[in-house]
Amino acid sequence: MEYLSTLRQWPLEAMVALLAGSLILLVPRLLNYAVAAYLLVVGLLGVLAFWSGRPVSSEAVIALLAGILILIRPNLLAYVVGLYLILLGLLQAGLIRF
Repeated sequence: MEYLSTLRQWPLEAMVALLAGSLILLVPRLLNYAVAAYLLVVGLLGVLAFWSGRPVSSEAVIALLAGILILIRPNLLAYVVGLYLILLGLLQAGLIRF
C-alpha cells in the first residue's frame, strides 16, 4: 500500500493536471473545458491559500482570468493559453511583478 501513501503526498494541483490531461486524451473534444477547468481549479487553490495566511499569488489570479476567458470565448483557447504561459514564465523568471 505504499502507492496510496505516495499518492496522498502529491500536491492537489498535480492531481488536477493528471485528471485534465487524461480527460483530454480520452475525449479530445472536451479540450476547451478541461483546460478551463484546470486553470480555474489552480487559480482557486491559489486564492484559497489566502485564508491560510499566505498572500494571493499573481499566478493564481492569471490562471483564474485565463480559465474564465476560455469559458466565455472557447475559440480563443490557443491565444489565452499562449499568453498565460508567457506571463507565467515572465513571473517565474522575475522579469515582471504584479
